[in-house]
Amino acid sequence: MNMLSYRGVYLWDVESDGAGVRLKVPMGSMDMVSMCAEKTGCRLEVQRYGGFPAKAHRFKGRQVLTAGVLIFAAGLYLLSSFIWVIRVEGNDRVAVEDILTYCQELGLKPAAWKRGVHPEEITKELLVQFPDISWVSVGIKGTDVTIKIAETIEKTEVLDKETPCDVIANMDGVILKITAERGTPMVKEGDVVKKGDVLISSEVLIGLEGEEQHVDYVAAEGTVKAKVWQQLTEELPLTYEEKIYTGETKTNKILSFWGKDADFIHPSMDDAKADVEVLFEKDLALGDFKVPISIKKEQYNIYILESRSRTVDEAKAELEETLRNKTEQCLGPYGTIEKIEVHFEEYTDCVRAKGQAVLTERIDEKRKVEKGRDAVDGTDRENHATGQ
Repeated sequence: MNMLSYRGVYLWDVESDGAGVRLKVPMGSMDMVSMCAEKTGCRLEVQRYGGFPAKAHRFKGRQVLTAGVLIFAAGLYLLSSFIWVIRVEGNDRVAVEDILTYCQELGLKPAAWKRGVHPEEITKELLVQFPDISWVSVGIKGTDVTIKIAETIEKTEVLDKETPCDVIANMDGVILKITAERGTPMVKEGDVVKKGDVLISSEVLIGLEGEEQHVDYVAAEGTVKAKVWQQLTEELPLTYEEKIYTGETKTNKILSFWGKDADFIHPSMDDAKADVEVLFEKDLALGDFKVPISIKKEQYNIYILESRSRTVDEAKAELEETLRNKTEQCLGPYGTIEKIEVHFEEYTDCVRAKGQAVLTERIDEKRKVEKGRDAVDGTDRENHATGQ
């Protein structure tokens, strides 16, 4: 060991091994180690070769494995040169889809070459394209791009109080209550109106009684509640078929290429009836870059049909519930149900329900008018509404 050190051979991990010593030396100094061992009468035994040269030597004669490792390394380097994932953070009013679509026009998209993406230019273009964005940062880290944005303060909605408009009825009904904030009321409580009738006119008569008066036009504003009627019809058979699930299930896996299913292994159903339930469906992708291949797993829940029957009273109860549900679905946000009158017609194989729902609804709707129409037209409409 002294002789090796004197000749500049680096020794490390020296430890006692019984009557001998175990140590590590550089592989290139093996000739010097052998010569020193021979001069000092020591027996030299090489237990193991380590390090990259030794590992690389193991691949000698394995050309296919060596080529595979090199191709994998080259492929990994090549894939890391593309953009695969794009994230958008900080947006609220601006849709992510709109931002990504515009970035795609600028060249920033999944599978884009990183060197062809210029964050500074994309930042400037986004600020110009989207007025609701006040600050943008486009950062590239590895194969991911993160777009951080800060939106401007949301503008307060400005109500148009200048453009002349009438408040008209959007459905037939009987007026229950009218509240006019601006404009001239053309109807009163108890009047019958039809769809399209003017409820609050944009024409306002300006001037004191007994003096010269003129007509001005405003943006009519107000709320009008009315009683409206809705006709309902529904039919229900007395005999029907009900699905009875057997508990037996079968699964199926489907590959899709460019939107076309390749169902190679379809389970045998033997004319059995079944409901299909999609357990999962996944598109293959590299980051955000979607490959036109997807895999889908389906489950078939097998059932049999059994004949069932309901009594007339059961049919009537179901029909009443159905008519009420249909009425609730047609209600506006401010509407209420006053009552529902239902009449039944009984047949040998079914029960038919005919009903009428009485509702309270807001029927006011704005409609722009031409400024400058004469006062005679307004008088005619007033007489028409009063006549109803």
